[in-house]
Amino acid sequence: MKTNKRPKVSYEPITITEIQEKRSFGLLRFVGYALLAFSVINYLAILIPPQLTNPSWEFQTIGTMVDNVWSILLGFTFIFLFNHNSIVEGKEIVTLKFFSWLALTIGIIFLLMLPLGINNTLTLYRNINNQFTNQQAQQQEQIEQITERLQQVTSSQQLLRIAANLNIAIEPNSNQAPDELKKQMSEAIATAGQNVLNNADRAKEQQTANLIKTSVRFNLGALISGVCFIVIWRLTLWTRNAKKNVS
Repeated sequence: MKTNKRPKVSYEPITITEIQEKRSFGLLRFVGYALLAFSVINYLAILIPPQLTNPSWEFQTIGTMVDNVWSILLGFTFIFLFNHNSIVEGKEIVTLKFFSWLALTIGIIFLLMLPLGINNTLTLYRNINNQFTNQQAQQQEQIEQITERLQQVTSSQQLLRIAANLNIAIEPNSNQAPDELKKQMSEAIATAGQNVLNNADRAKEQQTANLIKTSVRFNLGALISGVCFIVIWRLTLWTRNAKKNVS
């Protein structure tokens, strides 16, 4: 049984009229204002509650603001889009003039984030060094306390119990002299302490590398964002040069 094929549907080409072109640009401007509104809500959530004395919060906040700058840039770009022969009314000129100056203000704010970001990076780097220095000092103090405790013990059985508590792998042998046990335990403690220090050094290097990488990304992002907003301000000079009609 033959099946009837559906006729192919085709549409005639559409010529975009001037009105449709204006509506398309109007749609972009509407989306631009919506993006700016969403950006305000998003940035308020980022900045509230502020912790201005916390370098870690400031550092992460700068990074979050840089990561979310795209919506503001697109919003500003869209609201200034007009087609050829567009007529911009007086109220809209005032609005666009305000956003032009706002772009400059935001650009300056992002540029000011650069020295703040660098300062916070140095502060966090010092905090990392201090943290690991304190940890190493505590570990060294613990090793010294254990070593002093070993010197005060004279019984092999007591030494073996201490070794078991410290998870030091020494085979129980009552024939071993206390001095020999002390020597083995001291070597094991020194080796374990050195391993801990080596692991701490590697962790410190990893944290420092991550901090530098993140700092470069955040600070370069703040610099580029600031320049972009200043360029938007310069390219929207026509809104600020609009002549006033005094009647």
